[in-house]
Amino acid sequence: MEPLRGKYKVFKTKKYTIYYLLEDVEVGGTPEKKIVKGGHEFFFFGDVVVIKPVKETSPPQATP
Repeated sequence: MEPLRGKYKVFKTKKYTIYYLLEDVEVGGTPEKKIVKGGHEFFFFGDVVVIKPVKETSPPQATP
């Protein structure tokens, strides 16, 4: 995992160190596992988990 850029919050549990990204930044490195669920992307790097909110895109509006 590459160093994180931007703002984030860190949470520690007995098993994981969790980084919750507050800004839309790229997650570097190759995760062991990636899950998209509940409007978030979860990147697993061993005992480190990076959680990134999925950027919502709205469909283009039709112009009259």
